[in-house]
Amino acid sequence: MYSDNLIRIIRPSQWINLIYIVLGIALIQTIFVPLLAVIKMLDVYFWRYEFRERTIIERRGILSVTRKEVHFYRIKSIRIDEPLWMRIFGLSKVSIITSDQYHPELVLYAVSDGHYLREYIRSNTDQWRKLEGVKEFDLYNL
Repeated sequence: MYSDNLIRIIRPSQWINLIYIVLGIALIQTIFVPLLAVIKMLDVYFWRYEFRERTIIERRGILSVTRKEVHFYRIKSIRIDEPLWMRIFGLSKVSIITSDQYHPELVLYAVSDGHYLREYIRSNTDQWRKLEGVKEFDLYNL
C-alpha cells in the first residue's frame, strides 16, 4: 500500500475579497459591511488545498469544516481560467474535472502558478494511473 504524505499546502489569495475589503473601509460607519469583510477574510484564511502524494484535498470552513478529496488517478481534465482581474495579481482558477460521481469538479480558486499546478497535477495523474493500473473509458450516447 502507498502512503499519502503531505507535499504542499496552497491557500487562495485574499485578493478575491477585494470588493468586500473596499466596501468595508468605505462603509466603516455601518457594522454589517466590515463584519462581512472580516468573515470573508477568515473564510479565505482557513480555506486550503493540500497536495498529497496520492490525493488533492480541499479543506474549507471556519466553524464547520468541509473536506473534498480527489485521487490523482480519477482526474480526467484540467482547465485554467485567468480573468483580467486575476491576471493583474498573477492569479488563476484551476478547474479539475474528475470521474468521481459525487465530486465531479474541484476548483482551485485564486491560486498563483496555475500553469505549474496544471503540469504538476497532469504528471501525477499519469504516474498514479500507471501505478494503479487504471484506464479511463468514456461512454457517450449509448
